[in-house]
Amino acid sequence: MLDVLVPDSDQGRVYRALTMRGRSDHQAIARYTGLPASTVLTVLHTLAGLDLVHADDGDPVLWEAASPDRVMSLALAEEENRRARLWQAGAELDRLYHHARAASGPLRYVEPIEHPATLILLTKRLQEQAAQQVRWLDRPPYYSKPHHFRAQEETQAHRMADGIRYRTLYSQAVYADHRLFSAMTRMAERGERVRVLPELPVKLTIGDAESALLVPDPDRSGLEGALLVRPSGLLRALIGIFETLWTLGIPVTDVGGEQRLPPQDRAILTLMAAGATDETIARRLDMSRRTVVRRIAALLDRLGATTRFQAGVQAAKRGLL
Repeated sequence: MLDVLVPDSDQGRVYRALTMRGRSDHQAIARYTGLPASTVLTVLHTLAGLDLVHADDGDPVLWEAASPDRVMSLALAEEENRRARLWQAGAELDRLYHHARAASGPLRYVEPIEHPATLILLTKRLQEQAAQQVRWLDRPPYYSKPHHFRAQEETQAHRMADGIRYRTLYSQAVYADHRLFSAMTRMAERGERVRVLPELPVKLTIGDAESALLVPDPDRSGLEGALLVRPSGLLRALIGIFETLWTLGIPVTDVGGEQRLPPQDRAILTLMAAGATDETIARRLDMSRRTVVRRIAALLDRLGATTRFQAGVQAAKRGLL
């Protein structure tokens, strides 16, 4: 929905055309925006579903934009909902942690891990025993020594070569840690699926649906206070929380590849980040508009972005501009 606020997105162009022109049919909007009529019609129906445009019963059908206040209200509500889901996931993790710590003595499915060396060993074992996938919430602080990072990378590369899928959700701090970012780049090139959120509440590693390693309070207790969680309702809850956070993360794809982007693609990214339209980019780079649209679509796919704004943000974060 927030694409409406991005001027160069299809939704943004259609909505702005309606606000400037007033009531119009989709063919007139297509001529005004330069978008295909079929694309305009699809966008209009999407916006109508969000109550951002309204159609009359005429022939041809005339469309009218809702007030921009409506757009901002929906945008703010969507962002508030996203934040609420993040807080809910964090609160659920906190509740589960305190419940598990209070009941860990008599429960077979929760085992406290007091020593970092034990946690490192169990992390390796969890990956070696995985039959399908490993899911990871990775956030600072990082206490492992360099040789532990190298050993982890070797283990992961070996398991991925065996066909085990890895999905890792990093906190945004990954961009500030050269060693970690380099490792993420190498693993992404091997096929790891990577997403990023501004912050993560815990450290968590899940092997299939068989076991998990949870560090619930890494800022205060470091690696101490970790828990090994075996098949149980608690494990299912942790998996559910991971999947919720995963849907909120921004995809990072082909992380290492964009460092080798052709100069022309880097120029397109720079102009996109500056808010240039397709026509402006085409004029500046002496390209046809159709070529610009095609190259931008490829860049969006490569950066794991759904809008030009997201692509600009991703490119800036990775030092491509």
